[in-house]
Amino acid sequence: MERELSTISGACTFEHDGCITCSDAGIPAKVISLSGDDALCEDEAGERAEIAIELVAPVEIGEILITHGGVAIGRVTKNEADKLKADG
Repeated sequence: MERELSTISGACTFEHDGCITCSDAGIPAKVISLSGDDALCEDEAGERAEIAIELVAPVEIGEILITHGGVAIGRVTKNEADKLKADG
């Protein structure tokens, strides 16, 4: 179930509050570990943050979530990641 963050080109990272490209729309981040209603996630730049996952549960390690303000608001499905990789 390994999904690559690099398939989402031009993505923002946890290090930045936002960017002119995405207007703070969301940061894709890979789930590294799970702890209750939180997940340790890593963005494309390798920055890590604790993210609340209640809105998108259940979540598995290796999934890519779309995050905003420390909360997961969506996920990138394997089919979406594969399509982005093929198009990129």
